[in-house]
Amino acid sequence: MKFIIRSSQNIQEVQQDFRQIFSHLRPEFYQHQHADLAGNPKKEQYLHHVQMQELGVPAEGLSLELEENMRTSDFEQMMESSFGLHVQIFRLQKGTWLQTTSSDHLSLGEQNKRGVEADTFMPEDNEA
Repeated sequence: MKFIIRSSQNIQEVQQDFRQIFSHLRPEFYQHQHADLAGNPKKEQYLHHVQMQELGVPAEGLSLELEENMRTSDFEQMMESSFGLHVQIFRLQKGTWLQTTSSDHLSLGEQNKRGVEADTFMPEDNEA
């Protein structure tokens, strides 16, 4: 599926568009690249009102092909190597946004499924 980032968008708008594809995932943008299996420090995270042009997205924007079977780490590396954007995927799970550092080997589809399942899982009622 095609995902387009326009230079006129702010980070929050990009995140909303991403969530139209993967409801329980969102990209966060950082000043520096993170190491494998490591997260980014909060202080390096760009605020959500920052425009994509300020992060170097060209006027014509960016067009990406997203696939459910694309590994999270491959997506993050593609954003870095192809566009110079330092991205970390977060997964919504039970109302909390978690960095996916320890599960970057999972595909975007699997990450999203984990978030959906965590939000829809209802413990059995063991009381009689």
